[in-house]
Amino acid sequence: MNREAPRILNQVQAAWQAATYGMRQMEQSSSVRPDNAYEVFRIDATGPADKVKLDVGPVVFNVPERANRGRADLFIVVKGWIVFEGDLVEKPYLTHTFGTEIGYFLQKAGNLEHVYGAHYDMDELKPGHPVFHAQVGAQLEFADAIRERYHLDLPVVPKMGSLLSNVRTPSAQMDVFAVMTQICADHLVGEAPAREVKTAFGDLRRASDFFVGAAHRLAYLNQAPAIGCYRSKYWYEAPAANAV
Repeated sequence: MNREAPRILNQVQAAWQAATYGMRQMEQSSSVRPDNAYEVFRIDATGPADKVKLDVGPVVFNVPERANRGRADLFIVVKGWIVFEGDLVEKPYLTHTFGTEIGYFLQKAGNLEHVYGAHYDMDELKPGHPVFHAQVGAQLEFADAIRERYHLDLPVVPKMGSLLSNVRTPSAQMDVFAVMTQICADHLVGEAPAREVKTAFGDLRRASDFFVGAAHRLAYLNQAPAIGCYRSKYWYEAPAANAV
């Protein structure tokens, strides 16, 4: 295990506590379980010795389906991992790789309706894979985390239907902090948020400023035209023009 791992873990846990505090300030009916960051993040001792790998979750967010409704009827389960590399003393820390899985369940008519599932991934080796991408897919087993954390023993109803398994949508780096930001933006901000909500959302976003994404080490994302253009065609590694 990297000797810096305990210190990195403490930094991540403190940032998570700050982010969840911001979330509760945005909407009092929202909650996160486990509510203790020490249960959310764990050092993965099997990670590479020159890096720090942290396992995440599963963690359950309980939020309104739409902002300002007051009733938290949507459960979102998140789990994954993140690896930090490079100089692990000076901030911002550098992401090496990550992976995140997510499942959405709507409490409705005495059921948990599984309405969305996906995993966010990073792949820089396989041809045809955008380096950061999302793949939609059912995560029915994530309902177990809701039962455990919220003591809801409700039938699970699959609502996603048949899906293609090889559709990879280019995305941003959707690590666990990025996913939390999206959850709050989608379900807590609303169309005309109060000043207090916007302030709390800003605090939540700043909580994860202690690290940057993995694009820093990918040459094809750090040269023109990709560096100034966010069109996803640049997110696929291409062979050199003169390659055979």
